[in-house]
Amino acid sequence: MKKIIAILVFCAAGIACAQTAPAKTKSAPQEHRGFYSNMSFAFAYNWYDNSREDLHNKENGKTRDVDYYEFNGFTFPYSEFKFGVAFANLVALHFDFNLGFFAGSLDYSFEKFHSDCSVGNNCEERLDESRLIKTTSNDAYSFRTFFGFGTTIYPFRDKNSPMNGFFLGASVGYTLFLTMINSDEEETTGNGGIGFGLEIGKEWWIDDHMSIGVGFGFSHTGLIWQTIESHSSDNVLSLSFRLTRG
Repeated sequence: MKKIIAILVFCAAGIACAQTAPAKTKSAPQEHRGFYSNMSFAFAYNWYDNSREDLHNKENGKTRDVDYYEFNGFTFPYSEFKFGVAFANLVALHFDFNLGFFAGSLDYSFEKFHSDCSVGNNCEERLDESRLIKTTSNDAYSFRTFFGFGTTIYPFRDKNSPMNGFFLGASVGYTLFLTMINSDEEETTGNGGIGFGLEIGKEWWIDDHMSIGVGFGFSHTGLIWQTIESHSSDNVLSLSFRLTRG
């Protein structure tokens, strides 16, 4: 993630140096300088592969229980808020916070494995097919939130350029989600992990200090709580409508 942010900053700086308009050192109309804030509301699609693995030791071996959760859901609005400071009409550094309530479907499955160990501690794992469970719920609701920090780069500083207002964004932080299955048993699952987000879009000034715009974003999180490798990721695609000051 650090490499991605470094590449974006390097590219933006190179483009900015090629602009004919000189950089100003004080606040000016329709420039990104000083206090920076952004609110965005998005149509978003969330999908994740989550799991929970439990190990139990026995006298002559062990058992391994694995619960699998696969969620797909949509929401509007997926809300995001950014607060920070902008420099040189080029780059803004900000704290990021977003949240959303997704409605969709959840596929659940359960597998139980037994390992019987010989004298030489050679354990052979076998699947207990009598304990297999697979269910699907089309009435699942997931709350998801992200908090961290990021940067937004505006590489085209020339106000007369049709590309003025084009931006690239990146963020890194922590994701948490909790999903409830609307059933008689009110089952829930959740997880969290370190994630990153990328965004690209365009803004248009509507007065000296406010702009509106659209953005397309993608975020990915690697889940860390009691997961197995094949089911340990969370992803979001979003189309956002933005209001920016500064």
